Amino acid sequence: MMIRRILSAAALLLAIQGCVPIVATGVGVGVTATLDRRSYGTQVEDSTIETKGSSAISNKLGPAARVSVTSYNRVVLLSGEVPDAAAKAEAERQLASIPNPARSVHNELVIGPRASFSTQSNDLLITSSVKARLVETKEISSIHVKVVVESGICYLMGMLTPREIEVATYVASTTSGVIRVVRVFETLTPEQAKQLDSAAGVK
Repeated sequence: MMIRRILSAAALLLAIQGCVPIVATGVGVGVTATLDRRSYGTQVEDSTIETKGSSAISNKLGPAARVSVTSYNRVVLLSGEVPDAAAKAEAERQLASIPNPARSVHNELVIGPRASFSTQSNDLLITSSVKARLVETKEISSIHVKVVVESGICYLMGMLTPREIEVATYVASTTSGVIRVVRVFETLTPEQAKQLDSAAGVK
């Protein structure tokens, strides 16, 4: 069972690194985009920031760095590893240089060697576990929470009410393998959340 989980994580990791193509099709993708609290235009902007930001940083820092760019409502999380403080600062400068850059940046890059393949595989398993537990939680919609795990540190992003933030934090912090939770949330009032959900078609 454990070997199967490791192989599954390894296959997913290779896919993310571009070795195995994954094509997302079907109703699920469209439904997720529709029910998102972000506007469709903002979702496109987030995708563009991630793509262009990752490219700019990778071209500048090269293979010594492993930087992930995650954008939610144009709030960006930089995670991964860089060789030194200069590279950490340079990553943020490169992100700021792209057209229509992020509104704010949380630079959580760690100075040190690149995470091993086994560490990255384990992070993917933890990410899947957190997401699965969020799906099972009735007090919050998993669609509204972005989960990123780096070396056991779980970063949570999204636009949530204070109660939803508490629930998401509890779910992540009690998931096996998570050693720390870092919250990168934008806080909404219950009224604001209700308005956004209503606009997105959530009943």
